[in-house]
Amino acid sequence: MKELLLADAHQLSASLSEYEATRQQIERAAYKTFTLREADFDDLVFMEVNDSVWANNQKLVDLLTPKGKLRTLKEVVDRILTVYPHESPIQVFKQLSEDEPWFEGCFLISARFDPRLIGELLIRPLTPYEKPAHSPKIKFYLEDGNHRALVYAVFLRLCADAYRPVRVIFSKDWTHLYPWAQLTA
Repeated sequence: MKELLLADAHQLSASLSEYEATRQQIERAAYKTFTLREADFDDLVFMEVNDSVWANNQKLVDLLTPKGKLRTLKEVVDRILTVYPHESPIQVFKQLSEDEPWFEGCFLISARFDPRLIGELLIRPLTPYEKPAHSPKIKFYLEDGNHRALVYAVFLRLCADAYRPVRVIFSKDWTHLYPWAQLTA
C-alpha cells in the first residue's frame, strides 16, 4: 500500500521544487496499518467542512458539522438521521445528494454497498486545533475515505448489521499526498 501512496504523491508534483519537497516529506513519513474496533470507528473525526467543500450550503454545514461541536462519525450520523429520517442508507443519501452535491459519492456507494469492500481509510492524529472540540479518548481524524466511512456508519445504524473491522493506514503526516493542505504538518 505504501508504494501506491508514494506513486500518487509523485504524480501530485507539478514542478521540480514541489517534487523535491514532496520527496522529502515521503521519506519522513511513517505508516502503520491496523484495524479499528467499532468504538474507534464511531469516534473517527469527520471532515471539517469549509468553503471549498460545501461552499453554497452554510445551513447544511451548520446542521451536520457545527463549529465547536463533536464531529465524530457517530455524531454526524445522528445529525443526518435526524434531518433525513429514512429507513435505508440509499434513501438517506439520495435526499442528501439532492441537497448537497458532495453526497453524490455517498449515494453512489450506498447503492451497492458491501462492507467487505470498504477498503482502507487514511487517518491521522487530531491536531491541537481540533482537540478542544473532542474528548481526550477521541484520537483520530479521518483524512481520506469520508464518503465510504459515512456510508458504512449509516449502514451500520440503519441495517443493524454486525460491525466488520475497518482497516486503516495511520500516519502523522499526509502532506505528501495533499501538499496544498499543510494543516497536518
